[in-house]
Amino acid sequence: MGFLWGLNVVFLLASISSVAAEENTAASKNYEDPLAVDEVVITGTRTEKTLLEVPVRTEVVTREEIERKHARDLKEALEDVPGLLIRQTHGKQGESVWMQGFDADRVLILLNGERLPASTGSTVDLTQISAADIERIEIVKGATSALYGSEAMGGVINVITRKPQKPFRLNIQMDSGSFGNKNLDSAGFGGEMGAAHLMLSMALKRPRWNFQWASDLRRSEGFDLGGLESRTEGDSGRRWNIDPRLTLTPSGGGELYVSPRFFKEKKDRQFSIQVPGIGESRRTFKEEAEKWHLTIGGKWPFPGGSRLSGALVYEDFKDVSIQDILDSPQVDQQRKGEIKHNQAEFQWDLPVGEGHLFTMGVLAGYERLSQEQVRFGASTTTVIQEIKPDAKRTHYEGYFQDDIFLTPHLELLPGFRYQNDSDFGGFAAPKINIMVTPVPSVNIRLGYGKGYRVPNLKERFFFFDHSALGYQVIGNPGLQPEESDSFQAGLEYWPGKVFRGEVNIFYNRIKALITPRLNPEKSQQSGLQIFDYQNVDRAITQGVEVSFRYAPRPFLSFKTGYTYLSAKNKVLNRELTERPRHQVKGEVLISIDQLGATLSLGGVYQSRVFVDAQNTVTSPAWTVWDLKWNQELTPKITAFAGIDNFTNLHRNPDRSGIDDLRPSNPRFIYGGIRLAY
Repeated sequence: MGFLWGLNVVFLLASISSVAAEENTAASKNYEDPLAVDEVVITGTRTEKTLLEVPVRTEVVTREEIERKHARDLKEALEDVPGLLIRQTHGKQGESVWMQGFDADRVLILLNGERLPASTGSTVDLTQISAADIERIEIVKGATSALYGSEAMGGVINVITRKPQKPFRLNIQMDSGSFGNKNLDSAGFGGEMGAAHLMLSMALKRPRWNFQWASDLRRSEGFDLGGLESRTEGDSGRRWNIDPRLTLTPSGGGELYVSPRFFKEKKDRQFSIQVPGIGESRRTFKEEAEKWHLTIGGKWPFPGGSRLSGALVYEDFKDVSIQDILDSPQVDQQRKGEIKHNQAEFQWDLPVGEGHLFTMGVLAGYERLSQEQVRFGASTTTVIQEIKPDAKRTHYEGYFQDDIFLTPHLELLPGFRYQNDSDFGGFAAPKINIMVTPVPSVNIRLGYGKGYRVPNLKERFFFFDHSALGYQVIGNPGLQPEESDSFQAGLEYWPGKVFRGEVNIFYNRIKALITPRLNPEKSQQSGLQIFDYQNVDRAITQGVEVSFRYAPRPFLSFKTGYTYLSAKNKVLNRELTERPRHQVKGEVLISIDQLGATLSLGGVYQSRVFVDAQNTVTSPAWTVWDLKWNQELTPKITAFAGIDNFTNLHRNPDRSGIDDLRPSNPRFIYGGIRLAY
C-alpha cells in the first residue's frame, strides 16, 4: 500500500508545481444556498433543467453539503437525505440504499448517467464510491423504468462528477479519527487510530482539452463493539479509487472523453460461529476486490439546438474472499467471483418549435457473472461452481420522451421504453408526469410510471452451499420479471428566499416480487434447509414525505424531513421486514461569517422494524446525532472536525443480524484539513 500513498504524493507535488505556473485568484469560501432552487438537474428528464422547473420531483445533495459534512464516500453523502434508508448489505460489510419501501436491489445507482453494476451480484456497495470528485447527487424516487430500464422500480440515484471551471483546480483533504475504546489493539499509533483518509482532486482546463484526476485512499483499522471475544464488527482494510478523465473540446462545440476508473479494496475481520458438536469455531474472513472500468463517450451539438450523446462502457469486477478456521492448519474455503459488464448507449435530443423537446435513445448491454468456491481439506481440494456457466444476459432497449410545454404554467412529460431481454423477451414501460404552476411560488407535480426488474443473475443461477451449517441457497432459472405501478403526487412551495417546503404522497403496487423462501419439498428430500428464490409475493408500499428548508437569518438555517411508510406483503398480509413506519432527519446549521466557521448538528430517528416475515420479532427504534465543524483558516485552507454518533448508540454485537438492526458503527471522533486552490 506504500505505492498507493506514494502515487498520491507524486500527483500532489506535480499539482503544486502547476499552481506556481498558473495565474490563480484566491477562491472565496461561500457556503451553500440553503434553498438551492437554482441548482441544474438532469436525472428526472435526461435533459438540463433547474430544480424548480423540472416536472419530476428531484432532490439534490450539493458539493458544498458533501464538503461541509466531510463525506468520504457515497454512503456518508446520502445519510441526511429524507426517506433514504442506508442499510448494511446482507452478508457483506458494505452499505446499500433503500427508498419508498424498495430494497437496494430495486434502486438504480448511476454515475454521470451510466448504470453502475452491482459489486455483490445484486446491490451496489455505496462505500466503494468515493466522494472525492462529486459535484452533486440527484435523487428521483418512484419507478423510473421508462427512462432507465430494469432495477429502477424504487428510484434512481445519479452521481454527477465535477467539470473543470477554471484553468487549474487542486483539492487536497486529509483526515483521521478514532473509535475510542472500540479501537482494536492492533490499530495504528498504539491502538489510538481508528481510520484515516487522503483525497486528491485536480483539474486542468485548456481551450481544446481538459484533464481531471481524482484519487482517494481510505484506511480503517476496524473496531470491536465488545461482544464475543473472538469477533470484530468493523473490518480493517483499505479502499483506493483512481478516477482520471481526459476530454477533448473541438472548436465546433461538443466533447469527446475517455474515462478509465480503478478501484481496489482489501479488508478482513474476525468472527465465530457455533458448530453442532464442536461449539464455538473462531474464524477470520479476508476479502480483496478489484474493479477496472472504461468509458468512451461524447456529445455533439447540431444546428437547431439538437444534440447527440453516447457512450461505450466496459467494466470488470473481481472479488476473492477467504474464510479461515484459526484452529486448523489450512485455509477453510475460498471464493472467487467475477462480473463483466458491457454497454453501448446513444441519445438524441431534438427540440421542435417552442412547445416540444423530444428525447430518444437506444441501448445494448451484456453482463456475465461467475463464482466458484474452493474448499481445502487435509488431503483434498474441492471446487464448487456456485454460479452456473450460462449465467449471462443480453438486452436491447429503446426509449422515447416528449417534453410538452402546453402553457407557461403547464408542462406534460409522457415517455415510453421497450426492452427485449435474451431470456425474458419484450417488456414495455410507459410513464407520464405533469407539472402545474397555478400561482407564483407553487408547483404541483403528478406522476405515474410502470416499473419492472429483470431477475438478476445471482437470483437465477446462484448455488450457495453451507451444508456443514445445515442449509443451501439455490437460484431459480424459472424466475420472471417483477412489475410495479408507481403513483406520485407532490406540492412544492417557496414564498421567498428563506423557506422552501415539499409534501409528496406515493403509492407503489408491486407484482411478482422475488424473495428467498424455504422450499419444504427440496428440504425434505435433502435433509437440509433449502432456500430458493420465488415470484410469490405481491406488495404495496405507500406513504408521505414532508420536508422543508428554512433560513430565517443569514447565519442560521434548518432543514428537516419526515417520512411515513406503510409497506405490506399482500400474500401474507404482514408488514415487509426492515422497513420503518416513521423516519425523521434534520439539521441545524450555524454560519459565522466573521470567523469563517460553520457548526452543524444533524440527527436521524428511525422507528422499530420487523425482522421476520411473520412480524413476531422487532429491532428497536434508534436515534443518532452527528456534530460537524468547519473553520476557514485562509481562503484556501479549511480545518474541520466532527463526531459521528456522539451518543455512541449501536447494535448489540451479540444480537447483530438476528433481531438488532440498529447502526453498526460506534462513536467516531475525527479531524482534518482541506486545501482548495
